[in-house]
Amino acid sequence: MIDLHTHMLPDWDDGARSWEETKAMAQVAAADGIRKIALTPHIFRLTKHNDDWSVLEERKAEFKRNCMSLPCEFSFGAEVFVHHEMVENIRNHHLTINGSDYFFIEFPAETVLPGVKDLIFNIMLRGCIPIISHPERNSVFSYRPGLLYELVKMGCLAQVTAKSIIGEMGQEAKRAADIFLKHNLVHIIASDAHDPVNRPPRLSQGVREAVRIVGKEKAEAMVTSIPEAILQNAEIGDWGEPLDPVREKKWTIKLPSFIKKT
Repeated sequence: MIDLHTHMLPDWDDGARSWEETKAMAQVAAADGIRKIALTPHIFRLTKHNDDWSVLEERKAEFKRNCMSLPCEFSFGAEVFVHHEMVENIRNHHLTINGSDYFFIEFPAETVLPGVKDLIFNIMLRGCIPIISHPERNSVFSYRPGLLYELVKMGCLAQVTAKSIIGEMGQEAKRAADIFLKHNLVHIIASDAHDPVNRPPRLSQGVREAVRIVGKEKAEAMVTSIPEAILQNAEIGDWGEPLDPVREKKWTIKLPSFIKKT
Protein backbone atom coordinates (compact mmCIF):
# COMPACT_ATOMS: atom_id res chain seq x y z
CA MET A 1 0.00 0.00 0.00
CA ILE A 2 0.93 3.67 -0.36
CA ASP A 3 0.33 6.24 2.37
CA LEU A 4 0.23 9.59 0.63
CA HIS A 5 -0.38 11.87 3.65
CA THR A 6 1.84 11.67 6.75
CA HIS A 7 3.61 13.93 9.21
CA MET A 8 6.76 11.87 9.66
CA LEU A 9 9.36 14.55 8.94
CA PRO A 10 11.06 15.04 12.33
CA ASP A 11 11.02 18.33 14.23
CA TRP A 12 9.03 20.44 11.81
CA ASP A 13 5.32 20.42 12.69
CA ASP A 14 3.00 18.65 15.15
CA GLY A 15 4.03 15.24 13.81
CA ALA A 16 7.17 13.24 14.56
CA ARG A 17 9.22 14.97 17.24
CA SER A 18 12.48 13.11 16.62
CA TRP A 19 14.23 10.71 14.28
CA GLU A 20 13.51 7.90 16.76
CA GLU A 21 9.78 8.59 16.49
CA THR A 22 10.01 8.64 12.71
CA LYS A 23 11.71 5.23 12.77
CA ALA A 24 8.99 3.85 15.03
CA MET A 25 6.31 5.17 12.66
CA ALA A 26 8.04 3.56 9.69
CA GLN A 27 8.05 0.21 11.49
CA VAL A 28 4.32 0.52 12.19
CA ALA A 29 3.66 1.35 8.55
CA ALA A 30 5.69 -1.56 7.24
CA ALA A 31 3.92 -3.98 9.59
CA ASP A 32 0.59 -2.76 8.21
CA GLY A 33 1.65 -3.48 4.62
CA ILE A 34 2.62 0.05 3.60
CA ARG A 35 5.56 0.12 1.20
CA LYS A 36 5.61 3.74 0.01
CA ILE A 37 5.12 6.87 2.10
CA ALA A 38 4.86 10.55 1.17
CA LEU A 39 6.06 13.04 3.77
CA THR A 40 3.59 15.92 3.73
CA PRO A 41 4.53 18.36 6.50
CA HIS A 42 2.26 21.25 7.36
CA ILE A 43 3.05 24.53 5.64
CA PHE A 44 1.65 27.85 6.97
CA ARG A 45 0.11 26.08 9.98
CA LEU A 46 1.36 24.22 13.06
CA THR A 47 5.03 24.55 12.14
CA LYS A 48 7.73 24.88 14.79
CA HIS A 49 10.11 27.11 12.82
CA ASN A 50 7.85 29.84 11.41
CA ASP A 51 7.87 28.28 7.94
CA ASP A 52 11.60 28.93 7.60
CA TRP A 53 12.32 27.38 4.21
CA SER A 54 15.99 26.84 5.00
CA VAL A 55 15.05 24.79 8.07
CA LEU A 56 12.60 22.75 6.00
CA GLU A 57 15.30 21.99 3.44
CA GLU A 58 17.68 20.99 6.25
CA ARG A 59 15.08 18.59 7.66
CA LYS A 60 14.50 17.06 4.25
CA ALA A 61 18.23 16.68 3.62
CA GLU A 62 18.67 14.99 6.99
CA PHE A 63 15.83 12.63 6.20
CA LYS A 64 17.35 11.69 2.84
CA ARG A 65 20.66 10.88 4.53
CA ASN A 66 19.02 8.61 7.09
CA CYS A 67 16.03 7.04 5.36
CA MET A 68 17.93 4.20 3.69
CA SER A 69 17.74 2.31 6.98
CA LEU A 70 13.93 2.49 7.02
CA PRO A 71 11.69 -0.28 5.63
CA CYS A 72 9.67 1.94 3.27
CA GLU A 73 10.28 4.06 0.16
CA PHE A 74 9.77 7.78 0.71
CA SER A 75 8.89 10.86 -1.31
CA PHE A 76 8.25 14.48 -0.38
CA GLY A 77 5.28 16.79 -0.59
CA ALA A 78 3.45 19.11 1.79
CA GLU A 79 0.06 19.89 3.27
CA VAL A 80 -0.45 23.52 2.34
CA PHE A 81 -2.84 25.58 4.45
CA VAL A 82 -5.17 27.52 2.18
CA HIS A 83 -4.25 31.12 1.37
CA HIS A 84 -4.56 33.39 -1.65
CA GLU A 85 -0.84 33.36 -2.57
CA MET A 86 -0.46 29.61 -2.35
CA VAL A 87 0.26 28.91 -6.03
CA GLU A 88 3.47 30.92 -6.01
CA ASN A 89 4.63 29.22 -2.82
CA ILE A 90 3.79 25.75 -4.12
CA ARG A 91 5.90 26.17 -7.23
CA ASN A 92 8.71 28.24 -5.72
CA HIS A 93 9.23 25.89 -2.77
CA HIS A 94 8.52 22.55 -4.47
CA LEU A 95 5.52 21.62 -2.34
CA THR A 96 3.82 19.24 -4.74
CA ILE A 97 3.89 15.49 -4.15
CA ASN A 98 7.07 13.92 -5.55
CA GLY A 99 7.53 16.85 -7.93
CA SER A 100 4.17 16.17 -9.60
CA ASP A 101 1.34 18.59 -10.31
CA TYR A 102 -0.63 17.27 -7.32
CA PHE A 103 -0.55 18.88 -3.88
CA PHE A 104 -2.51 18.70 -0.62
CA ILE A 105 -4.61 21.71 0.30
CA GLU A 106 -5.87 22.04 3.89
CA PHE A 107 -8.85 24.10 5.03
CA PRO A 108 -9.58 25.26 8.59
CA ALA A 109 -11.61 22.71 10.53
CA GLU A 110 -14.63 24.98 10.91
CA THR A 111 -14.67 27.00 7.68
CA VAL A 112 -14.01 27.01 3.97
CA LEU A 113 -12.39 30.11 2.52
CA PRO A 114 -14.90 32.49 0.84
CA GLY A 115 -14.31 32.53 -2.89
CA VAL A 116 -12.83 29.02 -2.77
CA LYS A 117 -14.09 28.14 -6.24
CA ASP A 118 -12.30 31.11 -7.78
CA LEU A 119 -9.13 30.21 -5.89
CA ILE A 120 -9.29 26.58 -7.04
CA PHE A 121 -9.95 27.69 -10.61
CA ASN A 122 -6.88 29.95 -10.60
CA ILE A 123 -4.74 27.22 -9.03
CA MET A 124 -5.74 24.76 -11.73
CA LEU A 125 -5.10 27.34 -14.44
CA ARG A 126 -1.48 27.34 -13.22
CA GLY A 127 -1.26 23.59 -13.73
CA CYS A 128 -1.64 22.42 -10.12
CA ILE A 129 -4.17 19.79 -9.05
CA PRO A 130 -5.46 20.22 -5.48
CA ILE A 131 -6.07 17.23 -3.25
CA ILE A 132 -8.38 18.33 -0.44
CA SER A 133 -7.10 16.95 2.86
CA HIS A 134 -9.59 15.08 5.07
CA PRO A 135 -12.79 16.96 4.08
CA GLU A 136 -14.77 14.64 6.38
CA ARG A 137 -13.18 16.46 9.32
CA ASN A 138 -14.23 19.91 8.05
CA SER A 139 -17.60 21.01 9.42
CA VAL A 140 -18.58 22.90 6.25
CA PHE A 141 -17.92 19.97 3.92
CA SER A 142 -19.53 17.62 6.43
CA TYR A 143 -22.82 19.53 6.51
CA ARG A 144 -22.65 20.88 2.97
CA PRO A 145 -21.37 17.90 0.95
CA GLY A 146 -22.67 19.58 -2.17
CA LEU A 147 -19.76 22.04 -1.92
CA LEU A 148 -17.23 19.21 -1.99
CA TYR A 149 -19.11 17.78 -4.97
CA GLU A 150 -18.75 21.10 -6.81
CA LEU A 151 -14.99 21.23 -6.17
CA VAL A 152 -14.50 17.62 -7.26
CA LYS A 153 -16.51 18.34 -10.41
CA MET A 154 -14.08 21.20 -11.08
CA GLY A 155 -11.18 18.72 -11.04
CA CYS A 156 -10.08 18.53 -7.40
CA LEU A 157 -9.29 15.24 -5.74
CA ALA A 158 -9.96 14.52 -2.07
CA GLN A 159 -8.37 12.34 0.60
CA VAL A 160 -10.21 10.62 3.42
CA THR A 161 -8.46 9.60 6.65
CA ALA A 162 -8.36 5.88 7.44
CA LYS A 163 -9.21 6.49 11.11
CA SER A 164 -12.27 8.51 10.07
CA ILE A 165 -13.64 5.57 8.10
CA ILE A 166 -13.47 3.27 11.12
CA GLY A 167 -14.93 5.85 13.49
CA GLU A 168 -11.81 6.74 15.47
CA MET A 169 -11.97 10.43 14.55
CA GLY A 170 -15.49 10.80 15.92
CA GLN A 171 -18.96 9.90 14.68
CA GLU A 172 -19.43 13.08 12.64
CA ALA A 173 -16.24 12.39 10.71
CA LYS A 174 -17.33 8.79 10.12
CA ARG A 175 -20.77 9.87 8.94
CA ALA A 176 -19.23 12.30 6.46
CA ALA A 177 -16.62 9.76 5.34
CA ASP A 178 -19.37 7.26 4.56
CA ILE A 179 -21.28 9.85 2.52
CA PHE A 180 -18.19 10.92 0.59
CA LEU A 181 -17.20 7.33 -0.17
CA LYS A 182 -20.70 6.39 -1.25
CA HIS A 183 -20.91 9.37 -3.61
CA ASN A 184 -17.44 8.98 -5.12
CA LEU A 185 -16.20 12.28 -3.66
CA VAL A 186 -12.94 10.97 -2.19
CA HIS A 187 -10.16 9.29 -4.14
CA ILE A 188 -7.40 8.43 -1.67
CA ILE A 189 -7.31 6.79 1.74
CA ALA A 190 -4.33 8.00 3.81
CA SER A 191 -3.35 7.87 7.46
CA ASP A 192 -2.51 11.53 8.19
CA ALA A 193 -0.15 9.93 10.72
CA HIS A 194 1.39 12.08 13.44
CA ASP A 195 2.95 9.55 15.82
CA PRO A 196 3.42 5.78 16.19
CA VAL A 197 0.71 5.22 18.85
CA ASN A 198 -2.25 7.62 18.84
CA ARG A 199 -2.25 8.54 15.15
CA PRO A 200 -0.12 5.86 13.52
CA PRO A 201 0.52 5.24 9.81
CA ARG A 202 -2.00 2.42 9.34
CA LEU A 203 -4.35 1.95 6.40
CA SER A 204 -5.54 -1.66 6.43
CA GLN A 205 -8.48 -1.22 8.82
CA GLY A 206 -9.77 1.77 6.89
CA VAL A 207 -9.49 -0.11 3.63
CA ARG A 208 -11.41 -3.08 5.01
CA GLU A 209 -14.23 -0.80 6.14
CA ALA A 210 -14.21 1.06 2.80
CA VAL A 211 -14.73 -2.26 1.00
CA ARG A 212 -18.17 -2.41 2.59
CA ILE A 213 -19.09 0.92 0.95
CA VAL A 214 -17.27 1.05 -2.39
CA GLY A 215 -16.26 -2.55 -3.04
CA LYS A 216 -12.90 -4.30 -2.91
CA GLU A 217 -11.49 -3.06 -6.21
CA LYS A 218 -12.10 0.63 -5.53
CA ALA A 219 -11.08 0.47 -1.87
CA GLU A 220 -7.76 -1.17 -2.74
CA ALA A 221 -7.15 1.27 -5.60
CA MET A 222 -7.44 4.14 -3.12
CA VAL A 223 -4.22 2.96 -1.44
CA THR A 224 -2.44 1.47 -4.48
CA SER A 225 -3.00 2.50 -8.09
CA ILE A 226 -4.49 5.94 -7.45
CA PRO A 227 -1.70 7.20 -5.13
CA GLU A 228 0.85 5.54 -7.41
CA ALA A 229 -0.51 7.54 -10.36
CA ILE A 230 -0.16 10.71 -8.29
CA LEU A 231 3.44 9.88 -7.44
CA GLN A 232 4.10 9.34 -11.15
CA ASN A 233 2.25 12.55 -12.13
CA ALA A 234 -0.22 10.55 -14.19
CA GLU A 235 -4.00 10.61 -14.47
CA ILE A 236 -5.70 8.58 -11.76
CA GLY A 237 -7.93 6.63 -14.12
CA ASP A 238 -11.68 6.50 -14.48
CA TRP A 239 -13.40 5.47 -11.26
CA GLY A 240 -16.76 6.96 -12.12
CA GLU A 241 -18.35 10.37 -11.87
CA PRO A 242 -18.90 12.08 -8.52
CA LEU A 243 -22.49 12.06 -7.34
CA ASP A 244 -24.23 15.04 -5.78
CA PRO A 245 -25.39 14.04 -2.27
CA VAL A 246 -27.90 16.89 -2.23
CA ARG A 247 -29.68 15.83 -5.41
CA GLU A 248 -29.79 12.22 -4.23
CA LYS A 249 -31.19 13.04 -0.80
CA LYS A 250 -34.68 11.68 -0.34
CA TRP A 251 -36.84 14.15 1.50
CA THR A 252 -39.73 13.07 3.69
CA ILE A 253 -42.66 15.29 4.58
CA LYS A 254 -44.25 14.97 7.99
CA LEU A 255 -47.99 15.41 7.74
CA PRO A 256 -49.75 17.60 10.29
CA SER A 257 -51.37 15.65 13.12
CA PHE A 258 -54.89 16.74 12.13
CA ILE A 259 -54.64 14.91 8.81
CA LYS A 260 -55.95 11.42 9.46
CA LYS A 261 -55.49 8.39 7.27
CA THR A 262 -58.71 7.16 5.70
